[in-house]
Amino acid sequence: MRQTHLQILKGLVVTLLLIPFATWAQTPYPSKPVRIVVPFPPGGAVDIVGRALAQHLSTAFGQPVVVENKPGANGVIGSALVAKAEPDGYTLLLSALGAITVIPHVRDVGYDPLKSLTPVTQAVRLSLVWLARPGLEAKTMADLIKLDKAGVKLSAGNSGNGSPNHLAIEQFNLMAGTNLTSVPYRGESPALTDLMGGQIDLAVITLVAATVPLNAGSIKLLATSGTKAPQSMPQLATVAGATGLTEYSAEAWQGVFVPAGTPPDIVNRLNTEIVKILHSPEVSKFLLDRGTEPVGNSVSEFSALVQTEFVKYGALAKKIQLKVE
Repeated sequence: MRQTHLQILKGLVVTLLLIPFATWAQTPYPSKPVRIVVPFPPGGAVDIVGRALAQHLSTAFGQPVVVENKPGANGVIGSALVAKAEPDGYTLLLSALGAITVIPHVRDVGYDPLKSLTPVTQAVRLSLVWLARPGLEAKTMADLIKLDKAGVKLSAGNSGNGSPNHLAIEQFNLMAGTNLTSVPYRGESPALTDLMGGQIDLAVITLVAATVPLNAGSIKLLATSGTKAPQSMPQLATVAGATGLTEYSAEAWQGVFVPAGTPPDIVNRLNTEIVKILHSPEVSKFLLDRGTEPVGNSVSEFSALVQTEFVKYGALAKKIQLKVE
């Protein structure tokens, strides 16, 4: 009899111990605050998108969603933080492409972007445009190639070594056989200032950063480096269309990631909610007004893009012997 009582008691203890775990397993996601890590300073292009997503995700989830800025090392510091975070869906990363597809090829970042992070969705696309100083004798990208082939030494500013802007120039040199001198700046504003002042001949800049001087007529717009014209300028020529370099394409983008190992149902829930937000009239207009185009694609589509760009920029970084501080 005593042994029977002991067995019953043991069974009750085991049952009681399992109750918290069963309850935890059944807790719907999310049941606590979610954070979006933005690996860049407040006020920048990535931060603006991150705060728009946080605001609307908070409403959709019924839980606080906060943005945490973790800037440094071209986005690597914040990306590494998320790569090592608990894969439970409560830590998200909104990163630009550099920390995912470029920087890992040229230095140790402490994570493997293809293995340490799971893509959720591409948030936005940012059009890169080729600009020229007003006095340059080139109205198109084809004119630009002719000038270069005629021996005219041309300089092209960008927002820093390893940036999409920089790689757009290097990719063009390789495909067009030109010898444009890439001039790195610490950001797009200084490059624009020197372009307007005539210190450099060209610049590759995001359309959102170039809008004010373009409207003022301080610089010339030649083409977009993407595969299609931005929605705000549907008639703008593409580099590929203007030059016949059909394989040429360079765009900046931002995407949402979670730590590898995050349960698929959570990844899919995040994808569903974020895509819905990006395609909503309010958020879509907000982003378009700021020069960014909402995308909001599927997990598989974004995963394919990340892998393709990782290979592409890895090969380009090797060809140009890219060095990043």
